[in-house]
Amino acid sequence: MAVKFHKLHSSGNDFLIIVGQENRDLNNFVNSEFISSLCDRHCGVGADGVFFVFENGVVKHFDPDGSESFCVNGSLCLAFFGEKTGYIKNFFHLNGVRINVEKVSKDEAAISFKIGKTKGILLNVKGMIGTYIDIGNPHFFVEDIIPDVSVAKKLRNSPEFKKGANISFFKKIKDNTFEIATYERGVEGFTLACGSACAAFVFAFNTERAIFYPPSKIPVFVEKKGNIVYVRGEVSYVAEGFFYI
Repeated sequence: MAVKFHKLHSSGNDFLIIVGQENRDLNNFVNSEFISSLCDRHCGVGADGVFFVFENGVVKHFDPDGSESFCVNGSLCLAFFGEKTGYIKNFFHLNGVRINVEKVSKDEAAISFKIGKTKGILLNVKGMIGTYIDIGNPHFFVEDIIPDVSVAKKLRNSPEFKKGANISFFKKIKDNTFEIATYERGVEGFTLACGSACAAFVFAFNTERAIFYPPSKIPVFVEKKGNIVYVRGEVSYVAEGFFYI
């Protein structure tokens, strides 16, 4: 059996999109074994996550470990893909959140979405002071610490976080401009970019707008107006193909 997929990335954060209109019995593929095999960078296609677009308009995103999650960079990819293919029009729903497609150009997408009233909480976790916030995905931000896998793993699995957490290390470059590196739960490693961390940051630190430079060095632009966040970033269509089961 062959499953058709599309691969895109936003700022280096790469995703696979599988569409119900191109694949029969899409529900048969929504399981952790298939998702993990597909995302495997050695024996599969390789990705930081998979989107399933069902014919009834429902969209679901899964991390490589098979856990369902909210995803911002992936939503930029989905907005770009939807505009180019017609499978998605002006908006879609992901994890109960309405994602509005604001703009799509030849190499960029912009989206907006609303989150509930929330703010950052200062915590001491494993001896490290950081700011925690949950915008649908839990995030913990630590300032001026060199990104380190062992430190990130320890924080990510800390009992203080009931659902685990994405761990971001950030450094201010200049006004409203930051370097940021995120260890993502579900991926269980640092990714080249994490859009949800960038979106969470402006709420955690009550910042109206910011530019983020992740490890890919491709910027992510975020603006907050009340409880609505606007995210803009580069998107590239990488490939389409078939994954054989």
